Amino acid sequence: MPDHYTHPGTEVLINIPGYTDPSLWKAAKAVVVHAHYAELLLNPIPGRFDLPHLQAIHAHLVDGFYTWGGRLRDTDTGPGGTGVVHCRPEHIPAEAQRIFDTLADMDYLRSRETDSFSAGLAWVWGETTALHPFRDVNTRTQFVFFNQLALRAGWAIDWDLIAPHVFAHAHTIAITHNKQGLDALIHPVFIPVAELAAHDQLHDQLQHGRELPFGRLFNCRCPLGRRVRRAPVPR
Repeated sequence: MPDHYTHPGTEVLINIPGYTDPSLWKAAKAVVVHAHYAELLLNPIPGRFDLPHLQAIHAHLVDGFYTWGGRLRDTDTGPGGTGVVHCRPEHIPAEAQRIFDTLADMDYLRSRETDSFSAGLAWVWGETTALHPFRDVNTRTQFVFFNQLALRAGWAIDWDLIAPHVFAHAHTIAITHNKQGLDALIHPVFIPVAELAAHDQLHDQLQHGRELPFGRLFNCRCPLGRRVRRAPVPR
C-alpha cells in the first residue's frame, strides 16, 4: 500500500540500506530481522507485556533497516487489494491499552491449564493482529512477544507441528471472526517448560520457529474503514 513510508510509485518501504528493488528489499529485510531474532532468543527484551514492550521488540528487530523501529504507524494498513484495514491509526493507543490491560487482568495467562492458556493466548494474539501497530514486521514482532509470554507462563510452543501457511490463515481469520481456529491450532502443541529436559532443548524448540514465514497474511472480510470488531474475552 503506497504511502509516505514507501519509495514514490512503489510499495517498497524506504529503508536504511537504500534497496528499491522489491525482491532485494524483502530478502535483505529477512536477513536483518532473522539475525536480530536470533539475538532475542538468547537475550529477551524485558518488559511488562504491554505496548511499550511490543515496541521495544519491534525496534530491535528492524534496527539498522528502518528508521521508524518501534514507532506506531500513522497510515492505514491491510492485506493488499482486499479493501480490508487493520485498526485505524488514531485508535491504536486506546485499543492497545484495552488489549494489554485485559492481558494484565488475566495475570498474563500464568497458572492456567492447557485449555484456558490456549484460549487466552489465541484471544490476545488475534487482537494484537487486528491492532497491527507498525507499518511492517508486525507478525514477526508478535511471534517474539508471544513466545516470550508463553515461556513466562510456563509453556513452550512446538512450531514444528504447525504449518506456517495454516497458522497465517488462522491468525488472520481471528481478526474479524473468532479465535476458535487459532485456539484449535495451537492447543495441541504446547509443552510445559518443566517437562523439557534442559535449557538447550528449550532453545532448540524455539530455534525451529525462527524460519517460519509468518509475514504472509490471508484475506479476510470486513467493511472498509470500520474498526475491527471486539471479540469476547476468554475467562
